Amino acid sequence: MNKPLCLALAALLGLAACSVERVSNFPSYKLQVVQGNQLDPRAVVSLQPGMSRDQVQLLLGTPLLRDPFHADRWDYTYNTARNGVLEEQRTLTLFFTDDRLTRAEGNAIEYAIEQLKTETASEANP
Repeated sequence: MNKPLCLALAALLGLAACSVERVSNFPSYKLQVVQGNQLDPRAVVSLQPGMSRDQVQLLLGTPLLRDPFHADRWDYTYNTARNGVLEEQRTLTLFFTDDRLTRAEGNAIEYAIEQLKTETASEANP
């Protein structure tokens, strides 16, 4: 066979073996990447309408996103990924009217309630 053709085939076979899916199957340490605000479940549950921005910030910390186009909205997000695969994602969006909390939404609220239920159940049954 032609020498450059054999070399090109060998290179193509070598590159095909190094796909991302195959490399991720090898046992190796995969770094866990944590991004955003990890919120305390007790703090999330204690949010109440009518709280001031300062009270909310003291309770939850600085929000990850303060959109200049939506000044009455704060977004708290939390993501955990390993090897580029998103393992968990929690969001909490707070809405303010006249610098007072009017409502909160997101899956971080349900997660906080579940965490507190699990915590109280484990304390009740030692």
